[in-house]
Amino acid sequence: MPFMQQGRFRLYFEDTGGDGPAVVFLHGAGGNHLSWWQQVPAFRATYRCITVDQRGFGQSPDLPDGPGCSALAADLLALLDHLGLARAAVVAQSMGGWAAVGAAVQQPQRFWAIVLANTIGNLSDPDLEALRRQLQATRPPRPPVPWQGALGVSFQQRDAARTFLYAQISGLNAPRSEAFYEQLYRLTTPLERYRATGIPTLLITGDEDILIWPELSLLVHAKLPGSQLVRVSGAGHSVYFEAPERFNQEVLAFLEAHRPA
Repeated sequence: MPFMQQGRFRLYFEDTGGDGPAVVFLHGAGGNHLSWWQQVPAFRATYRCITVDQRGFGQSPDLPDGPGCSALAADLLALLDHLGLARAAVVAQSMGGWAAVGAAVQQPQRFWAIVLANTIGNLSDPDLEALRRQLQATRPPRPPVPWQGALGVSFQQRDAARTFLYAQISGLNAPRSEAFYEQLYRLTTPLERYRATGIPTLLITGDEDILIWPELSLLVHAKLPGSQLVRVSGAGHSVYFEAPERFNQEVLAFLEAHRPA
């Protein structure tokens, strides 16, 4: 099995090959490397696809005294080194955006494109913080079962089979503690630092996303010159899973537009 060994910690990944530049897929807190089953077959004809169980998920359990989600960005950069990749694109969903944004501001030269899908990577500035406070005060509370909030209500009503599959994939992860989410949301990156990287960025959001509200993605898009935005109706926090045809079409077109020579 493919593991990247770092001391006592092992990161699980799958490199499915494929011709072309490398694309790393980073799942959210409800997923693992299996989450991308609707993307890899569509992307591998033109890109080298790499999927990962991020630290603390799937087959990459963190150490009892490990750094937790504060190491997500460092893990991504270490994986690029392990694979001998000078540059890659990243397709990041939800929590995966923390790793993508964190790694990008540290070593921007390593990334030729970034897709922030249902995430803003916890980018922060005064306008974003004010909008977060406003939305928290006016939106309904999030569901008590975390994975249920990761799928739009419309999707859960129309596709019972894939809703069940999402829950099964999520159930392969160890339970998350409140401390994990507290640590995750403390990890912010100033928007100005990410803007300075100049990395081509595509933001994707769903109208029914109740975890990373669409308004946040819209504001980041407005503050990132040259960025692109796709807003999908009838989809929630997991556009890649709920509307894979649209997701794949938009991401493949974006990557092709920025593909390295």
